[in-house]
Amino acid sequence: MTSDLGFKYSILASGSTGNSFYLETPEKKILVDAGLSGKKITSLLAEIDRDPSDLDAILVTHEHKDHIHGVGVLARKYGMDIYANEKTWQIMDSKNMLGKIDNTQKHVFSRDKLLTFGDIDIESFGVSHDAIDPQFYRFMKDGKSFVMLTDTGYVSDRMAGIIEMPMAI
Repeated sequence: MTSDLGFKYSILASGSTGNSFYLETPEKKILVDAGLSGKKITSLLAEIDRDPSDLDAILVTHEHKDHIHGVGVLARKYGMDIYANEKTWQIMDSKNMLGKIDNTQKHVFSRDKLLTFGDIDIESFGVSHDAIDPQFYRFMKDGKSFVMLTDTGYVSDRMAGIIEMPMAI
């Protein structure tokens, strides 16, 4: 696991077979995507001495299977909250892509918005990708930030501005 800029983080998986990114601050533990089975994500977390029962939330970037495969299982088993934008929720729900998720665990994180999770601010922004409404995230803490970004076919001027200042992962 890497510790930098006041964050601890680990790329658990990246590629067409599955994507998952772990982020930790003193107050919060977050997954961005869980594109592998719940069992595999649990195993990958164990490799960095982390337990999924300690996770506070999963941020979903978009509805492709290599980003959401284990989201439903992890949310049901560990009771964590899931954040995605409205269009992503609509397609995931209409196609039952996550299985049954309690409505109290479902949260809308709209594109181009800023949410505060404990001691970290997270900004969402749209990207060019073949999904219903893909978005990625910039993480900010103590005046420092970095961007988590994959699956983009085109870098707009707005995206370039977002990633220009922080360290991009």
